Amino acid sequence: MGKKVKTLELLFEQCKQTGDYEFDNDQVKRVCGETGFKNPFDVTKIDHSDKLPDSIRQAGYCVVHLGQGRHCFLKATDIWYHRFEAIDDNERHIWKYQPSVLNASDSSESNIISLAYNQKIIQDFLYNDITANPKIYMSRRTKISTSYSVGGMRQVEASELQVEMDATFERNGEVTVVEGKNSFPEDFAVYQLFHPFLDYQEKAIRGIKAVKCCYLIREQGVGGGHTIRLYLYTFEDVRDIASISLTKKAEYVLERRGS
Repeated sequence: MGKKVKTLELLFEQCKQTGDYEFDNDQVKRVCGETGFKNPFDVTKIDHSDKLPDSIRQAGYCVVHLGQGRHCFLKATDIWYHRFEAIDDNERHIWKYQPSVLNASDSSESNIISLAYNQKIIQDFLYNDITANPKIYMSRRTKISTSYSVGGMRQVEASELQVEMDATFERNGEVTVVEGKNSFPEDFAVYQLFHPFLDYQEKAIRGIKAVKCCYLIREQGVGGGHTIRLYLYTFEDVRDIASISLTKKAEYVLERRGS
C-alpha cells in the first residue's frame, strides 16, 4: 500500500469515527507523520478517481477543497468526477506536422498545451480556423471566495480557495480556460474546470461574452508521435458543479510530414 493511499485512508477513518468529515492541513501533517508520507500538500490532490483509495471510492466519497487549508470528504464521487466521453470515428483527425526540437522536452501541462497551440490544433478545435490568432494567457494561480452546489446535495462554502489554470485563450470576447494532462485517464475531477470557470464568472469582466472549459490530454507513442484529445465543456448552471455539459470533442493523431 502506498503511503499516500494509507494517509488518505487513515484520515477518512478518523473523520468517520468523529462524524466530522471536514479536516485541515494540520491534521493532514499529523497523519503524514504517522504514515511517513513526505509531501502533505499532495495528499488532497486527487485529479482522477482511480487515485482514490478503494475503500473511499467504494464508499462513494471524494475530497473537496474548501480553501484556507481546509478540506472535506463528501459523498459525491459520481458528481465530482466526470468520465471522458468516447471519441467517435468521425471525430478523429490525422494531423501532419513538422516536429519541434522542444515537443518532448518535458511532460508539463504547459508543454502539452504549447504543442497543441503551435501545431494549430487548438485553433482548429476551438475556432474551426487554423489561422485564428487568439490571445493566450499562460498558467496562473488565483484565489476566490465563493459558494456552489454539488448536484443539490450540499452547498460548498469556499474561502480564499486556490484556483489553478494551465492556460486561458480569449478571442472576440469568448474565454476558454484549459486544463492539460500528459496521459489518457478515464475521468477527471470536475473542479479542475469548474473553479476557473467560477473565477471568471465571479469577476464579471466587462466584454466577456462566454466562458468555456477545455480539457486537453496527450499520449506520446513510440517514435515520438503524439495523440491529442480535446474536450470542450460548459456548465449549464453556473452555481452547480454537477451541471457540466459537453459541447464537442475530437482526437488529433500527429504524424510527421513525409512519414
